[in-house]
Amino acid sequence: MDILGIIPAIPTPFTASGELNLPELEKELAFLLKAGVHGVFAVGNCGEFYALSLEEKRYALKTTVKAVSGRVPVYFGAGAATTAEAIRLAGLAEAEGADVISVITPYLIKPSEDELFSYYKAVCEATSLPVLPYNNPAVTGVSITPRLLHRLADLPNLMGVKDSCGDFATTLEFLRIEKPGFAVLAGRDNLILPTLMQGGKGAISSVASACPELALGIYNAFIAGDLAEAARQQTRFAKLRALFSLGTFPTVVKAALKLRGFDPGSPRAPVADLPEARLAELKKALEEVINL
Repeated sequence: MDILGIIPAIPTPFTASGELNLPELEKELAFLLKAGVHGVFAVGNCGEFYALSLEEKRYALKTTVKAVSGRVPVYFGAGAATTAEAIRLAGLAEAEGADVISVITPYLIKPSEDELFSYYKAVCEATSLPVLPYNNPAVTGVSITPRLLHRLADLPNLMGVKDSCGDFATTLEFLRIEKPGFAVLAGRDNLILPTLMQGGKGAISSVASACPELALGIYNAFIAGDLAEAARQQTRFAKLRALFSLGTFPTVVKAALKLRGFDPGSPRAPVADLPEARLAELKKALEEVINL
């Protein structure tokens, strides 16, 4: 399978009492598929993976796979603080029909490069699925360096990277890896077009779960060779990404979905909903870039 295109990272919807809202998840997935996305990403950072039990992750993935029904690849967040837990999640992903797993670096601890290599090697050897390391040092405090990723690329089923480091010099070093099918995916919504222009394959985007038409506008214009339109769409998209500062992630994404007529529920505590004044600011920004 090709790892490419716009892959929205889906917020996990909850009921008013805080339980999984699987019918709402199906509704969100139908919206994204109709928009024309190239994949969907379940149970990642935007999906509050850190707040879900193992069984909740299973149900969210199972529902996603069934709803998508093979129309696009399903990506699953299988990262963990320990190697054993990441392997367990990789097994869950394979058993429930995911197509690709994204594996964030361990967090709270500070593994060495050799320890990180062993972590990813163990996960790759435990599954037949394509594996994408997830580089997000601002969140985890742990970086995947270009040297480490070049080492990891020798593992047969390590097939790319989701890069949210924000340091484009690092991204450029990732893009130097020469391996058939290896995909560098932008994880920062304001760097989708620059990544594509330097040979990247697409993006895993949280904002795209609420505004897929904007992210797709960047990608589709780029593929069509219309760089001016791609740049225009990237500017519009970056305006929304800048509003993440209005609240603790992923509350702004859930708020944007609410403004578009969905019911994703509140994030799990301690993360809170947006205050009314900030919700009004988000609504105004959405009205400027899309028709609500």
